[in-house]
Amino acid sequence: MKRELTLLLLLCVMFSVAQKQALTHDDYDLWKRVSTTKISDNGKVSAISVVTSTGAGDGYLEIHNLDTGSKTTFFNGVSPHISPDEKYVYFLKKPAYEKSRQEKKDEVKKDKQSKNTFMVYDVQQEKIVDSVGRVKKFYASDKTAGYVIIEHHKDLKPEKKEIKETAKEKKKRLKREKRERKKNKGKKKKEKPDYLKEDYLIVYKPATSFKDTITDIKDYDTAEEGMAFIYSRKKGKNKKDHGVYFYNITTEESKEIQSDSWTYDKLSIDKYGKQAAYYVAKDSAAIDSLKYDLHFLKSLDTTPKKIAGTDINVAANWQLTKGRSPYFSENGKRLFFYTQPRLEYTIDTTLMDDEIAQVDVWNYKDRMTQPEQKLRKSRLQNKSTEQFYDTATGEIINLNSYDATGTLWDRDLEKNLVLIADNEKYDIARSWEYPWRTDYYLQNVFTGERELLLANSGSRPQFNPAHTHVVYYNFDDRHWHSINLNTLLDKSLTQGLGVAFHDVDDDHPALPPSYGFGGFDKEGKAILQDKYDLWTVDLSTSQAPQRITKGRESNITYRTENLDPENRSLATYLNDKMLLSSFNHITKDSYIHLLGNDGMEYFVKHEGFDNSAFAKAKNDNTLLYRKSNFQNYPDVYIAGEKGMERLTNINPQQDDFKWGSVELFTWNAYDGTKLEGLIYKPEDFDPAKKYPMIVYFYEKYSDRLHGYRSPQPSASTVNFSYLTSNDYLVFVPDIVYKDGHPGESAYNCIVSGTEAVAQLGYVDRDAMALQGQSWGGYQTAYLVTRTNMYAAAMAGAPVSNMTSAYGGIRWGSGLSRAFQYERTQTRIGKNLWEGLDLYMENSPLFHIPKIETPLLMMHNDEDGAVPYYQGIEMFMGMRRLNKPAWLLVYNKEAHNLRKMKNKRDLSVRMMQFFDHFLKGEDAPVWMTQGLSADKKGKQMGYKLDSSSSIKM
Repeated sequence: MKRELTLLLLLCVMFSVAQKQALTHDDYDLWKRVSTTKISDNGKVSAISVVTSTGAGDGYLEIHNLDTGSKTTFFNGVSPHISPDEKYVYFLKKPAYEKSRQEKKDEVKKDKQSKNTFMVYDVQQEKIVDSVGRVKKFYASDKTAGYVIIEHHKDLKPEKKEIKETAKEKKKRLKREKRERKKNKGKKKKEKPDYLKEDYLIVYKPATSFKDTITDIKDYDTAEEGMAFIYSRKKGKNKKDHGVYFYNITTEESKEIQSDSWTYDKLSIDKYGKQAAYYVAKDSAAIDSLKYDLHFLKSLDTTPKKIAGTDINVAANWQLTKGRSPYFSENGKRLFFYTQPRLEYTIDTTLMDDEIAQVDVWNYKDRMTQPEQKLRKSRLQNKSTEQFYDTATGEIINLNSYDATGTLWDRDLEKNLVLIADNEKYDIARSWEYPWRTDYYLQNVFTGERELLLANSGSRPQFNPAHTHVVYYNFDDRHWHSINLNTLLDKSLTQGLGVAFHDVDDDHPALPPSYGFGGFDKEGKAILQDKYDLWTVDLSTSQAPQRITKGRESNITYRTENLDPENRSLATYLNDKMLLSSFNHITKDSYIHLLGNDGMEYFVKHEGFDNSAFAKAKNDNTLLYRKSNFQNYPDVYIAGEKGMERLTNINPQQDDFKWGSVELFTWNAYDGTKLEGLIYKPEDFDPAKKYPMIVYFYEKYSDRLHGYRSPQPSASTVNFSYLTSNDYLVFVPDIVYKDGHPGESAYNCIVSGTEAVAQLGYVDRDAMALQGQSWGGYQTAYLVTRTNMYAAAMAGAPVSNMTSAYGGIRWGSGLSRAFQYERTQTRIGKNLWEGLDLYMENSPLFHIPKIETPLLMMHNDEDGAVPYYQGIEMFMGMRRLNKPAWLLVYNKEAHNLRKMKNKRDLSVRMMQFFDHFLKGEDAPVWMTQGLSADKKGKQMGYKLDSSSSIKM
């Protein structure tokens, strides 16, 4: 009987698996993700927006009443906002995906395409109580309830109705219209708002459904905690602006502030809606020649006052910085603004554009390379000195110098001591050194006194809440320090504790970083982090830091949760206990804890999962967290005084598909180093079978054991869920590196790991492949020069020639690539001339004759990280030696693909490539015959070609 029952259960399991289907490339659109999650301040309402992972298809919005447990769902709801009084939830309802898609296919004019609808949900009534169509976006305050500002698309012209009338009726109508025109001749027409001409604002009050419309809107700024905003109105291009206005939301009235000037710009209003500031240009001129003044409005009862500009409080030949807006301190007592030298044109102004040379001048003394200058053009154009206007005394205070990098303030911009950052003398060395260095000066904002506080620092100091000290990590001695802002005494906080506070596992040829900063506790103590534990230290005393967790003994890492969006430097508390997360280095589980005077306790503990907190109600002990592992999407859960509850079930369709499992695997590398890795297996895994296996890698990955992998088109790498669903094994080994030998380090770890997994008996040794992107792409290209163990390899954006890549540019940032080789990821540890042998040893290009593995590459023509020509060099070398190679170049694409159409294409081609070499399926036409330029965009070459085969 027992045997029969076991057989019956086995048959049921087999039948269940048989009913499930393997994932295909057509299934990606089924998967959704959480886009936005909000929880109200008092923890009574939560709003969760869900969208499709690919952007193709429709999503929904869930509104949860956490008091009653009820849930209301709305089609395609996005951008939710919960009013501070918890009475309403505002959101946008997007048009149906297929409708919008069809309108684009039909080439419907953009203005006439379907637009978002603004929706008002009443929490108590649990229903929609109002809506506004054709909305661009809306603004609602996090602090003040009672109003919303809606940005509305211009209205559509009404369709002309065909008038059906007799000849006699028409004659009468025309006579009537003629009499009207004659009667109104000479009369001044009353100007009516033209809602068809421009987009406009709607001021909306949900309690009364009040709506007020403002046309010709140019700009506006809202008070964070006040019932007011400031706005400007325009007349049109090359016309004088209407003026600047103050809107009182309580009285529903608008008041003109100023209207006598040509244009108004850079509007700012203080936190409580009492004071305002803005730029004014009195006279018309070309945009780059406008001369601005800064006007300040103390209150509605006063007139605007010019406080800085062309002839007041700005140095000769200087001007207000046009690209930077003024802003107020938290208490409104300081108005900050920026000035800069006026740029003088020395070219002959009589020349036409086609007579002026366009040349980039590279100078070895430049602080930034020309590519970096181009990318930071806006920053360079807005380089300024910083000043503030004392709104009580009318005094102007000058802060940093023009060459300074920036100013570090307290959070509220109210203290009298600031830090001035200056990295001018270190800028050039950024091309080859790391960490990047900065000098910090302590300045009294009123006296102007400035002293060097911290020289040559690789980290940014942080003010403590009391603003009496700064805390920083010293790269050079590898310890945390504090500096007393009164005595300027620098004190090491962690020296002598017998524990390392630098990353002991870091294997880059540079000074090791810290384990990060934990912020400050409720008493203002600094929270320091070693590999496992948290330490608190009172900066105002001489007491040594106190260890407050005991993770080292159990191989568990504890970290603070800093969930206050307004101050991420403060630790979060629940029930007066510090909220912590933990990570178990053995099981890879992560939990959520509470630490109080009576010790540590579990708050959220789901074994075999990643449990991560991400939002807390401001005035309540309600916490939102996510729980996930490879089989379970990270859905949203709630934990609080009522216990724990699951709020979402985002991807129920997953139950219809074959999935898989993952397990931790350990082995010894060739040099004896003990390593960890992950093995992903098909759902119906049979150890007696032989499976094809793809080996994916980057650096270290095993800590992600419980990570969920959503099926989605590839930006550059294989999708684990797709592979296991289609009967592939995936092996992901950790890699440790030795300076100067990144390629050999990869071989030591990856190939040894592959052999160890293959010895388990269920791997088809003739059907193993490599895949990696970027740094993983480089390692893939290197490994195929060292071994013929793999039947195929795919390398995304690989560096093939380190000698040429060393002198290249990271086009996404404009930075020189040299620092990567000397100090960071590439880990050569020497410059090109000191270590030429190492650069050649680690360059796949110079070892192409050894390659016996078919290689597919992707390298895109706007790659901002790895120069595009690196992929070309590798391809051309393999082509010259007649070795099977393919190079996919996606046009106007970055390091990782951004456009969904290209992601879909790569997913298809990459799996056709692997399916051919690992499963013996026919190769597609693009592999056997290619795809000529004249067929681009007309044919894809996906069709399988049974008449051709590809051999080394």
